[in-house]
Amino acid sequence: MTINKYMSEFDNYQDKSELSGPDPEHNPDQYRQDKGGLATKDNGIADRLLQNDKLFNELKSGTWKREGWNKSKNIKTTTGREDGKFFIKREQMNVAVIAEQCAEYRKRAEDGYVDPLAPVMPDGKLGYKWMELPDAIAIQIGEDYFGGMSWHTIKRDKTLKAQFYRVVEQEYPAFICYPGGKLPIPIQVPYPAKVGQTAFFKGANFR
Repeated sequence: MTINKYMSEFDNYQDKSELSGPDPEHNPDQYRQDKGGLATKDNGIADRLLQNDKLFNELKSGTWKREGWNKSKNIKTTTGREDGKFFIKREQMNVAVIAEQCAEYRKRAEDGYVDPLAPVMPDGKLGYKWMELPDAIAIQIGEDYFGGMSWHTIKRDKTLKAQFYRVVEQEYPAFICYPGGKLPIPIQVPYPAKVGQTAFFKGANFR
């Protein structure tokens, strides 16, 4: 009895009157043109290329660029290809403000100002904030010296963290908050080589 019931329902589903009815409406704009499926904002750029002749032709020519902003709307990222080479450029709009804040903090610290939110140093005394590094610069250091690792990953390793501090101290001193402009790095580490360099360390005295 149960089998006959299911067979009967299946037969009704395949009823000729349903199959011979009008074809359902199909809007091609609602479906992806590359592999099928519904089009959503997360499907990638394939559909947008197929529907945007100008962008498609730019990509085909080998010279193109696109811009986007982070959620805070203070970092503009430009990606593209120029002269056959892919590039990523980041511009952070509040870099000058951060540098000014660091200079003010450093001056107050040198004048004896006590920061109650500063970290406790190894000697048990209250210290000072080490740095205030713009996100775009932190990303750039990770790409230039640490194979694209983020600061959040680098700081988990004692040696890498110390090397990161050395780069900031050497190349971005404007963002150091510590009095005197020198970071109290607790261990001596070699200065990291940039990605792509054959030498791992620079200088016998680690600069």
